[in-house]
Amino acid sequence: MVRFLARCQTDGSHLQALNYMGEPLTPRGTLKALLRGETPQRPLLMPIIFSLGSRLENLPLREFQSNPTKIANALRQIRAVLKVDGVACYFDPFLEAEALGCRVEWLPDGSQRVTPPPYTDVDELLQKLKTPDSICEKGRGRAGCEVLQRLKAMLRDEPALMVRVTGPLTLAAQLLSPGDLDTPASVPSSLIECAAEVTACVAKEFVAAGADAIFLTEDFLPDLPDENYQHWAALLEPVINLVRFYDCLPVLLLEDPARVGAVLPGLLQGHGCLVGRLGTPERKPEAGDWRATASLRGLALPNNLFAERADDGCMSAACAAIRGLRPMLLTTTADIPMTADLKQVATALKSLREACAEPEQGLRR
Repeated sequence: MVRFLARCQTDGSHLQALNYMGEPLTPRGTLKALLRGETPQRPLLMPIIFSLGSRLENLPLREFQSNPTKIANALRQIRAVLKVDGVACYFDPFLEAEALGCRVEWLPDGSQRVTPPPYTDVDELLQKLKTPDSICEKGRGRAGCEVLQRLKAMLRDEPALMVRVTGPLTLAAQLLSPGDLDTPASVPSSLIECAAEVTACVAKEFVAAGADAIFLTEDFLPDLPDENYQHWAALLEPVINLVRFYDCLPVLLLEDPARVGAVLPGLLQGHGCLVGRLGTPERKPEAGDWRATASLRGLALPNNLFAERADDGCMSAACAAIRGLRPMLLTTTADIPMTADLKQVATALKSLREACAEPEQGLRR
Protein backbone atom coordinates (compact mmCIF):
# COMPACT_ATOMS: atom_id res chain seq x y z
CA MET A 1 0.00 0.00 0.00
CA VAL A 2 2.83 2.42 0.79
CA ARG A 3 4.31 1.90 -2.69
CA PHE A 4 0.95 2.56 -4.25
CA LEU A 5 0.57 5.78 -2.28
CA ALA A 6 4.00 6.91 -3.42
CA ARG A 7 3.43 6.35 -7.14
CA CYS A 8 -0.28 7.07 -7.47
CA GLN A 9 -1.02 10.11 -9.62
CA THR A 10 -4.43 11.72 -9.93
CA ASP A 11 -5.82 12.43 -13.37
CA GLY A 12 -7.43 15.74 -12.41
CA SER A 13 -10.61 14.81 -14.27
CA HIS A 14 -12.98 15.77 -11.46
CA LEU A 15 -14.82 19.05 -11.84
CA GLN A 16 -14.74 21.97 -9.47
CA ALA A 17 -17.62 24.19 -8.41
CA LEU A 18 -17.15 27.92 -8.92
CA ASN A 19 -17.91 30.70 -6.53
CA TYR A 20 -19.53 33.97 -7.55
CA MET A 21 -16.13 35.40 -8.56
CA GLY A 22 -15.58 32.52 -11.01
CA GLU A 23 -12.85 31.00 -8.86
CA PRO A 24 -12.80 27.33 -7.85
CA LEU A 25 -14.47 26.53 -4.57
CA THR A 26 -12.76 24.14 -2.21
CA PRO A 27 -14.79 21.06 -1.24
CA ARG A 28 -15.39 22.69 2.14
CA GLY A 29 -16.67 25.84 0.45
CA THR A 30 -18.94 23.79 -1.80
CA LEU A 31 -20.38 22.05 1.25
CA LYS A 32 -21.04 25.41 2.90
CA ALA A 33 -22.86 26.53 -0.25
CA LEU A 34 -24.97 23.37 -0.10
CA LEU A 35 -25.80 24.22 3.51
CA ARG A 36 -27.14 27.58 2.31
CA GLY A 37 -29.46 25.78 -0.08
CA GLU A 38 -27.38 26.22 -3.23
CA THR A 39 -26.96 23.40 -5.73
CA PRO A 40 -23.34 22.34 -6.30
CA GLN A 41 -21.99 22.00 -9.83
CA ARG A 42 -21.21 18.33 -9.16
CA PRO A 43 -21.86 15.85 -6.36
CA LEU A 44 -19.50 15.98 -3.42
CA LEU A 45 -17.63 12.66 -3.30
CA MET A 46 -17.40 11.82 0.41
CA PRO A 47 -16.94 8.06 0.92
CA ILE A 48 -16.37 6.81 4.46
CA ILE A 49 -12.70 5.76 4.50
CA PHE A 50 -11.46 5.53 8.07
CA SER A 51 -10.51 1.97 9.07
CA LEU A 52 -8.34 1.61 5.97
CA GLY A 53 -5.92 4.04 7.60
CA SER A 54 -5.10 1.50 10.31
CA ARG A 55 -3.59 -0.81 7.69
CA LEU A 56 -1.67 2.07 6.21
CA GLU A 57 -0.18 2.76 9.65
CA ASN A 58 0.33 -0.96 10.35
CA LEU A 59 -1.76 -0.80 13.51
CA PRO A 60 -4.66 -2.89 14.77
CA LEU A 61 -7.88 -0.91 14.40
CA ARG A 62 -8.34 -0.88 18.17
CA GLU A 63 -5.03 0.95 18.66
CA PHE A 64 -5.53 3.13 15.60
CA GLN A 65 -8.82 4.50 16.97
CA SER A 66 -7.02 5.85 20.05
CA ASN A 67 -4.03 7.46 18.29
CA PRO A 68 -4.80 10.92 16.85
CA THR A 69 -1.32 11.27 15.34
CA LYS A 70 -1.56 8.02 13.38
CA ILE A 71 -5.11 8.76 12.28
CA ALA A 72 -4.25 12.26 11.04
CA ASN A 73 -1.17 11.05 9.16
CA ALA A 74 -3.05 8.21 7.47
CA LEU A 75 -6.00 10.36 6.45
CA ARG A 76 -3.71 13.04 5.03
CA GLN A 77 -2.06 10.43 2.80
CA ILE A 78 -5.40 8.97 1.75
CA ARG A 79 -6.69 12.43 0.86
CA ALA A 80 -3.54 13.17 -1.18
CA VAL A 81 -3.96 10.00 -3.23
CA LEU A 82 -7.71 9.61 -3.62
CA LYS A 83 -8.64 13.32 -3.84
CA VAL A 84 -11.99 12.77 -2.15
CA ASP A 85 -14.01 15.83 -1.19
CA GLY A 86 -14.58 14.68 2.36
CA VAL A 87 -12.20 13.14 4.90
CA ALA A 88 -13.71 10.70 7.41
CA CYS A 89 -11.95 12.03 10.49
CA TYR A 90 -13.59 9.64 12.94
CA PHE A 91 -16.11 6.84 12.38
CA ASP A 92 -16.70 4.56 15.35
CA PRO A 93 -20.19 3.00 15.66
CA PHE A 94 -19.69 2.23 19.37
CA LEU A 95 -17.94 5.39 20.59
CA GLU A 96 -20.96 6.70 22.48
CA ALA A 97 -22.01 3.33 23.91
CA GLU A 98 -18.54 2.59 25.29
CA ALA A 99 -18.23 6.09 26.74
CA LEU A 100 -21.52 5.53 28.56
CA GLY A 101 -20.14 2.44 30.28
CA CYS A 102 -20.87 -0.39 27.86
CA ARG A 103 -18.20 -3.00 27.18
CA VAL A 104 -16.96 -3.29 23.61
CA GLU A 105 -15.56 -6.71 22.77
CA TRP A 106 -13.19 -7.16 19.84
CA LEU A 107 -13.84 -10.43 18.00
CA PRO A 108 -11.17 -12.50 16.18
CA ASP A 109 -12.35 -11.29 12.75
CA GLY A 110 -11.79 -7.67 13.79
CA SER A 111 -15.46 -6.85 14.29
CA GLN A 112 -16.89 -5.48 17.52
CA ARG A 113 -19.72 -6.40 19.85
CA VAL A 114 -21.17 -4.14 22.50
CA THR A 115 -22.52 -5.34 25.87
CA PRO A 116 -24.41 -2.99 28.20
CA PRO A 117 -23.72 -2.97 31.95
CA PRO A 118 -25.85 -5.45 33.95
CA TYR A 119 -29.27 -4.12 34.95
CA THR A 120 -32.68 -5.37 36.03
CA ASP A 121 -34.78 -2.62 34.45
CA VAL A 122 -34.33 0.49 32.33
CA ASP A 123 -34.43 2.83 35.34
CA GLU A 124 -31.45 1.01 36.83
CA LEU A 125 -29.66 1.11 33.48
CA LEU A 126 -30.19 4.88 33.23
CA GLN A 127 -28.68 5.31 36.69
CA LYS A 128 -25.59 3.31 35.70
CA LEU A 129 -24.90 5.24 32.50
CA LYS A 130 -22.20 7.89 32.68
CA THR A 131 -23.12 11.53 32.24
CA PRO A 132 -23.29 12.49 28.54
CA ASP A 133 -21.50 15.83 28.88
CA SER A 134 -18.12 14.17 29.55
CA ILE A 135 -18.01 11.81 26.57
CA CYS A 136 -15.50 13.78 24.50
CA GLU A 137 -13.30 14.84 27.41
CA LYS A 138 -11.24 11.65 27.31
CA GLY A 139 -10.79 8.37 25.50
CA ARG A 140 -11.72 7.93 21.87
CA GLY A 141 -14.07 10.90 21.91
CA ARG A 142 -11.12 13.13 22.79
CA ALA A 143 -9.10 11.44 20.03
CA GLY A 144 -11.79 12.27 17.48
CA CYS A 145 -11.74 15.94 18.47
CA GLU A 146 -7.94 16.07 18.21
CA VAL A 147 -8.02 14.55 14.72
CA LEU A 148 -10.46 17.24 13.58
CA GLN A 149 -8.30 20.01 15.01
CA ARG A 150 -5.11 18.64 13.44
CA LEU A 151 -6.58 18.06 9.98
CA LYS A 152 -8.16 21.51 9.97
CA ALA A 153 -4.63 22.91 10.18
CA MET A 154 -2.84 20.27 8.06
CA LEU A 155 -5.12 20.06 5.00
CA ARG A 156 -4.73 23.43 3.34
CA ASP A 157 -6.78 22.36 0.28
CA GLU A 158 -9.78 22.32 2.60
CA PRO A 159 -11.60 19.05 2.11
CA ALA A 160 -14.77 18.74 4.16
CA LEU A 161 -14.08 17.14 7.54
CA MET A 162 -16.74 14.62 8.47
CA VAL A 163 -17.49 12.45 11.51
CA ARG A 164 -20.11 9.92 12.54
CA VAL A 165 -22.46 10.53 15.45
CA THR A 166 -24.78 7.68 16.41
CA GLY A 167 -28.47 8.54 16.25
CA PRO A 168 -30.72 8.13 19.31
CA LEU A 169 -32.65 5.06 18.10
CA THR A 170 -29.49 3.14 17.29
CA LEU A 171 -27.73 4.19 20.49
CA ALA A 172 -30.76 3.22 22.58
CA ALA A 173 -30.78 -0.21 20.94
CA GLN A 174 -27.05 -0.63 21.68
CA LEU A 175 -27.70 0.08 25.35
CA LEU A 176 -30.20 -2.76 25.64
CA SER A 177 -29.39 -6.46 25.85
CA PRO A 178 -30.64 -8.55 22.88
CA GLY A 179 -33.35 -10.07 25.07
CA ASP A 180 -34.86 -6.63 25.62
CA LEU A 181 -35.21 -6.04 21.87
CA ASP A 182 -37.89 -8.64 21.21
CA THR A 183 -39.93 -6.10 19.28
CA PRO A 184 -38.93 -2.70 17.83
CA ALA A 185 -41.50 -0.98 20.02
CA SER A 186 -39.84 -2.41 23.13
CA VAL A 187 -37.22 0.35 23.19
CA PRO A 188 -38.39 2.61 26.07
CA SER A 189 -38.96 6.26 25.22
CA SER A 190 -37.00 7.29 28.34
CA LEU A 191 -33.93 5.50 26.97
CA ILE A 192 -34.34 7.08 23.53
CA GLU A 193 -34.56 10.51 25.18
CA CYS A 194 -31.37 9.81 27.14
CA ALA A 195 -29.66 8.67 23.93
CA ALA A 196 -30.76 11.87 22.18
CA GLU A 197 -28.98 13.91 24.86
CA VAL A 198 -25.82 11.94 24.19
CA THR A 199 -26.19 12.44 20.42
CA ALA A 200 -26.47 16.19 20.98
CA CYS A 201 -23.46 16.33 23.32
CA VAL A 202 -21.18 14.42 20.96
CA ALA A 203 -22.33 16.44 17.95
CA LYS A 204 -21.63 19.68 19.80
CA GLU A 205 -18.10 18.58 20.72
CA PHE A 206 -17.30 17.55 17.16
CA VAL A 207 -18.62 20.70 15.48
CA ALA A 208 -16.77 22.83 18.04
CA ALA A 209 -13.59 20.92 17.14
CA GLY A 210 -14.00 21.81 13.46
CA ALA A 211 -16.27 19.26 11.76
CA ASP A 212 -17.88 20.38 8.49
CA ALA A 213 -20.36 17.51 8.21
CA ILE A 214 -21.97 15.40 10.94
CA PHE A 215 -23.21 12.01 9.74
CA LEU A 216 -26.15 11.33 12.04
CA THR A 217 -26.38 7.59 11.52
CA GLU A 218 -29.34 5.36 12.32
CA ASP A 219 -28.47 1.74 11.60
CA PHE A 220 -31.46 0.65 13.70
CA LEU A 221 -34.58 2.10 12.12
CA PRO A 222 -37.47 -0.32 12.73
CA ASP A 223 -40.93 -0.21 11.21
CA LEU A 224 -42.83 1.85 13.80
CA PRO A 225 -46.09 3.87 13.82
CA ASP A 226 -45.88 7.46 12.60
CA GLU A 227 -46.36 8.86 16.10
CA ASN A 228 -43.21 7.06 17.26
CA TYR A 229 -41.22 8.67 14.49
CA GLN A 230 -42.77 12.04 15.28
CA HIS A 231 -41.25 11.66 18.76
CA TRP A 232 -37.91 10.62 17.22
CA ALA A 233 -37.97 13.66 14.93
CA ALA A 234 -38.77 15.97 17.85
CA LEU A 235 -35.70 14.64 19.68
CA LEU A 236 -33.47 14.93 16.62
CA GLU A 237 -34.57 18.41 15.57
CA PRO A 238 -32.54 20.30 18.22
CA VAL A 239 -29.48 18.23 17.30
CA ILE A 240 -29.84 19.23 13.65
CA ASN A 241 -30.38 22.87 14.59
CA LEU A 242 -27.27 22.76 16.78
CA VAL A 243 -25.17 21.37 13.93
CA ARG A 244 -26.47 23.99 11.51
CA PHE A 245 -25.78 26.76 14.06
CA TYR A 246 -22.08 25.92 13.76
CA ASP A 247 -22.31 26.20 9.95
CA CYS A 248 -21.92 22.43 9.72
CA LEU A 249 -23.95 20.19 7.40
CA PRO A 250 -26.19 17.61 9.11
CA VAL A 251 -26.27 14.42 7.04
CA LEU A 252 -28.91 11.85 7.93
CA LEU A 253 -27.63 8.40 6.98
CA LEU A 254 -30.65 6.19 7.54
CA GLU A 255 -31.16 2.45 7.26
CA ASP A 256 -34.45 2.97 5.38
CA PRO A 257 -35.48 6.60 4.73
CA ALA A 258 -38.89 5.58 3.38
CA ARG A 259 -40.00 4.58 6.88
CA VAL A 260 -39.68 8.12 8.20
CA GLY A 261 -40.51 10.05 5.04
CA ALA A 262 -43.47 11.84 6.60
CA VAL A 263 -41.37 13.62 9.24
CA LEU A 264 -38.27 14.47 7.20
CA PRO A 265 -39.34 17.63 5.28
CA GLY A 266 -40.00 19.55 8.51
CA LEU A 267 -36.95 18.06 10.20
CA LEU A 268 -34.37 19.13 7.62
CA GLN A 269 -36.21 22.20 6.25
CA GLY A 270 -34.13 22.03 3.09
CA HIS A 271 -30.86 22.79 4.88
CA GLY A 272 -29.58 19.31 5.64
CA CYS A 273 -28.82 16.31 3.52
CA LEU A 274 -30.80 13.10 3.65
CA VAL A 275 -28.79 10.20 2.28
CA GLY A 276 -30.55 7.12 0.92
CA ARG A 277 -28.77 3.79 0.66
CA LEU A 278 -28.40 2.50 -2.88
CA GLY A 279 -28.27 -1.22 -2.21
CA THR A 280 -26.45 -2.58 0.85
CA PRO A 281 -22.94 -3.87 1.51
CA GLU A 282 -24.24 -7.34 0.66
CA ARG A 283 -26.72 -6.57 -2.17
CA LYS A 284 -26.00 -4.72 -5.38
CA PRO A 285 -28.19 -1.75 -6.40
CA GLU A 286 -31.40 -2.31 -8.30
CA ALA A 287 -33.50 0.06 -10.39
CA GLY A 288 -36.19 0.16 -7.70
CA ASP A 289 -33.68 1.63 -5.28
CA TRP A 290 -33.16 4.62 -7.57
CA ARG A 291 -36.83 5.56 -7.77
CA ALA A 292 -37.23 5.18 -4.01
CA THR A 293 -34.41 7.65 -3.41
CA ALA A 294 -35.22 10.10 -6.20
CA SER A 295 -36.26 12.85 -3.76
CA LEU A 296 -33.12 12.58 -1.65
CA ARG A 297 -30.14 14.90 -1.81
CA GLY A 298 -27.53 12.18 -1.32
CA LEU A 299 -26.75 8.56 -2.13
CA ALA A 300 -24.86 6.01 -0.05
CA LEU A 301 -23.21 3.45 -2.32
CA PRO A 302 -22.68 -0.20 -1.26
CA ASN A 303 -19.19 -1.11 -0.14
CA ASN A 304 -18.95 -3.98 -2.60
CA LEU A 305 -18.19 -1.37 -5.26
CA PHE A 306 -14.76 -1.07 -3.65
CA ALA A 307 -14.08 -4.80 -3.26
CA GLU A 308 -11.07 -6.38 -4.93
CA ARG A 309 -13.32 -8.28 -7.33
CA ALA A 310 -16.02 -5.66 -7.76
CA ASP A 311 -19.10 -6.59 -9.76
CA ASP A 312 -19.11 -4.64 -13.05
CA GLY A 313 -22.89 -4.73 -13.06
CA CYS A 314 -22.97 -3.16 -9.60
CA MET A 315 -20.73 -0.30 -10.72
CA SER A 316 -22.79 0.22 -13.89
CA ALA A 317 -25.97 0.40 -11.83
CA ALA A 318 -24.42 2.88 -9.40
CA CYS A 319 -23.14 5.13 -12.21
CA ALA A 320 -26.54 5.04 -13.93
CA ALA A 321 -28.19 6.09 -10.66
CA ILE A 322 -25.74 8.98 -10.27
CA ARG A 323 -26.40 10.20 -13.82
CA GLY A 324 -30.14 9.88 -13.38
CA LEU A 325 -30.62 11.26 -9.88
CA ARG A 326 -27.84 13.87 -9.86
CA PRO A 327 -27.38 13.71 -6.06
CA MET A 328 -25.59 16.50 -4.25
CA LEU A 329 -23.54 14.15 -2.07
CA LEU A 330 -22.12 10.66 -2.57
CA THR A 331 -20.95 8.54 0.33
CA THR A 332 -20.91 4.85 1.26
CA THR A 333 -23.29 2.71 3.29
CA ALA A 334 -20.57 2.10 5.87
CA ASP A 335 -16.86 2.51 6.55
CA ILE A 336 -14.87 0.88 3.75
CA PRO A 337 -13.15 -2.04 5.53
CA MET A 338 -9.46 -2.03 6.34
CA THR A 339 -9.01 -5.11 4.12
CA ALA A 340 -10.00 -3.16 1.00
CA ASP A 341 -7.41 -2.81 -1.75
CA LEU A 342 -6.44 0.86 -2.09
CA LYS A 343 -5.84 0.52 -5.81
CA GLN A 344 -9.36 -0.85 -6.33
CA VAL A 345 -10.78 1.95 -4.20
CA ALA A 346 -9.00 4.48 -6.44
CA THR A 347 -10.33 2.75 -9.57
CA ALA A 348 -13.89 2.78 -8.26
CA LEU A 349 -13.67 6.45 -7.29
CA LYS A 350 -12.44 7.31 -10.79
CA SER A 351 -15.51 5.61 -12.30
CA LEU A 352 -17.78 7.49 -9.94
CA ARG A 353 -16.13 10.83 -10.81
CA GLU A 354 -16.68 10.13 -14.50
CA ALA A 355 -20.35 9.40 -13.84
CA CYS A 356 -20.65 12.67 -11.91
CA ALA A 357 -19.20 14.58 -14.86
CA GLU A 358 -21.46 13.03 -17.51
CA PRO A 359 -24.64 14.77 -18.69
CA GLU A 360 -27.81 14.17 -16.73
CA GLN A 361 -29.94 11.24 -17.88
CA GLY A 362 -33.46 10.25 -16.91
CA LEU A 363 -34.00 7.02 -15.05
CA ARG A 364 -35.39 4.14 -17.00
CA ARG A 365 -38.74 2.98 -15.65
